[in-house]
Amino acid sequence: MGIFVNQVAASDHRLLWIDDTDYSSLLLAGGAAPWLDTSAHIAWRRKAQSLLKSSVAALPVARVCAALLASDGALRAAMAAKSRVGFPLKTLLSSEVLRRQVSDLLLGLRGSFSALPLALVCPSPRAWVGAAYRSAFGDAAEVAVGEEEVDGATVQCADFLRAFATTGIDTVLLEETPDSEPQSPAELEWYRSVLNVGKHYRWDMGIRFPAGRCSDTIADVGYLIAPRAGNVPCFGEAMPTDYWSGAAPDASSRPDFRFVQIPPGLQPELVLDRLTHLR
Repeated sequence: MGIFVNQVAASDHRLLWIDDTDYSSLLLAGGAAPWLDTSAHIAWRRKAQSLLKSSVAALPVARVCAALLASDGALRAAMAAKSRVGFPLKTLLSSEVLRRQVSDLLLGLRGSFSALPLALVCPSPRAWVGAAYRSAFGDAAEVAVGEEEVDGATVQCADFLRAFATTGIDTVLLEETPDSEPQSPAELEWYRSVLNVGKHYRWDMGIRFPAGRCSDTIADVGYLIAPRAGNVPCFGEAMPTDYWSGAAPDASSRPDFRFVQIPPGLQPELVLDRLTHLR
């Protein structure tokens, strides 16, 4: 086990991983989070953490990618230069500008939140190859992603992750979408190259299953974030969206930690009250 899972196991209270990206962007950054300005980003994250007190400091790479693509037409054009399914993702993840910005943000977060586990949050290879293709060719672009495409994307993601070996990462969370979520542990094995990178650098590797269809993990996956528990060594319960409208947590659930996304636009007093009930 790595630092994150060890902290979960050793804590005398239930840790709370808070994804406040949309909420804090609107509340503290006028709806425009500073993904491409490292100093402004760290100041924003410090302000959010002082209010919400997440148990984890996290960087969602997909948001950095989206900001970069919105500002860099040349990169978008390069991603669309070839129509092969894996080409847009390979081009994106090879960008030195992206790698440098992610590295700078991670180093800034590590320096600012030295007592917290530092998480790099990425789309899973399966989710990312499709998302990159649509970024290059439009949201309506049809893309078929099977084992061969995932295998290529996994190699590209593994190479990308190696670039951050010295940034102080403790854990990497691979996020699925409802459409990309694997159906079985056999499909999770398609991510083996990425999992091997995590094992080499002693990062805790986690996967987020939003639909909870696959309740098992495989070797070298340290934890699972899902709506309900499965056959996993460490379970993070993802709170449902109706929690914010007053729904009670599942009394029968015994998660090792909890994961919660705060919707934008909620009243701060309500947010703090509901977070208190989860700690």
